[in-house]
Amino acid sequence: MNIQQMQYYAEVCRQENVTKAAATLHMSQSTLSLAMKNIEEDTGLNLFRHVGRNIQLTEDGQALFHEVEKMLKQVKRFESSVKEIAKRHNRLQLAVPSQIATVILPLLLGEFRQFHPEIQLEIIEPAGGAALDMVEREEVDLAFVHDAEGRPNLSLRKLSTWPICLCVPREHPLTNQKSIPLAKAAVYPLVLLSRNFILTRQVLAEFAKQKLQPQVLHYSPNLSSVWNIVQQGIALSILTGNGILPESGLTAIPIEGLQQKGFIVTKKGRQIYADERCLIDFVRHKFAAL
Repeated sequence: MNIQQMQYYAEVCRQENVTKAAATLHMSQSTLSLAMKNIEEDTGLNLFRHVGRNIQLTEDGQALFHEVEKMLKQVKRFESSVKEIAKRHNRLQLAVPSQIATVILPLLLGEFRQFHPEIQLEIIEPAGGAALDMVEREEVDLAFVHDAEGRPNLSLRKLSTWPICLCVPREHPLTNQKSIPLAKAAVYPLVLLSRNFILTRQVLAEFAKQKLQPQVLHYSPNLSSVWNIVQQGIALSILTGNGILPESGLTAIPIEGLQQKGFIVTKKGRQIYADERCLIDFVRHKFAAL
């Protein structure tokens, strides 16, 4: 007997009436009657006596009912244990690099946390490449990154596309430019994010491709340090558009032909838990609305 047959049989035994049991199980009487006949055939036992519209259990039927009830209690305990294990996954570990964090963290710590207070979020802010490494090593459940090509072990869900921009103080002469070529950015002293950032590697590769020599004064691991240096007029920077907030006092000027895609990244072949799926669906819905 399988679990479903046990559940059917136990209900018929409790009700001592196939019609009532069928109503409780939300199935037709004929289907349940056939199921009881199959159980008798499978076990080789006469389980019921028919008394008018009701049935009575034979001695064998009563003995089988006793064993089925014991088995169903074990199944219930098993299901409870599985649910208890699943509760441990109310804690999600996320890797969110600093630039994309400027748009993702307010969503996660604001609206998502308000709607789903039961889900605990542990968030770290590594560089993009490091975030991808952490997903591959299963040190975090997922990451939000800009671009993630050449990683066959990872699954990518696209969020959006942003321009790569020259970041300048609001009073800078270039502020009113709608866009500029990369060659114009190479003229100015620059402060860039560290070389392990996906953006920086992409920008340096494009400088090399165009045979340009950028004036990089410093590579910083901290987005706030980059903003501060630009705000003080010491150097300009090249950042993804979503990494330059309106209240920062800086202006983002798109660089012609350069852009970055944003992705939610998970490990291929790894089970996506319900709370993880909830977060992924929430973020993708928010970006689709934008």
